[in-house]
Amino acid sequence: MTKRGKSMAEEEVQGKKYIFKIVLLGDPGVGKSSLITRFVHNRFQASYLMTIGVDILSKQLFVDKDEVLFLISDIGGQERFASVREKFYRGARGCFLVFDLTRNNTLSSIKEWKRGLDGVEEDVIYFLIGNKADLKEQVAVADESTKAIIKELGIQEDSFFITSAKTGEKVEEAFRTFSKELMKAVEKKRVAVGSE
Repeated sequence: MTKRGKSMAEEEVQGKKYIFKIVLLGDPGVGKSSLITRFVHNRFQASYLMTIGVDILSKQLFVDKDEVLFLISDIGGQERFASVREKFYRGARGCFLVFDLTRNNTLSSIKEWKRGLDGVEEDVIYFLIGNKADLKEQVAVADESTKAIIKELGIQEDSFFITSAKTGEKVEEAFRTFSKELMKAVEKKRVAVGSE
């Protein structure tokens, strides 16, 4: 038995706990709130409700033995909320840059969203999300355009997901992969700090 009265086997089973503040950024109507609702509550709301200011939700998930708690900030994309955004950017460890597959302009504005967060926080891990995959007949964003943005912003290709908040397609997978990347970044930092 160890000091705390737990056997070695019990201690090995217990994983680490992580808390990550993440933000979803993108133009109004790209589906940020819908993605969060799908991930947190596993449901979809068909009618569009504009996010007023910021909504904060949490979701716990397990990756192998490790526990991850996401604190998710859904920040209104409208220009009138620009002044409050910076306050909610602080402490963000990760960001989903979300665009609408049916609207080209929402992809090109991703650069501005990233620039805004980069001006407040360093070392943010970014994922790019092309949402509304269920609207197959209306997809307007070309693969080449997406690849160009990924390259320009320095985002890893395997950090790009095509999702549908409506059907749930790839939503859970995107968040799970995201949690693994954030965990890796934390461990990398711990190793770097420990070796100095």
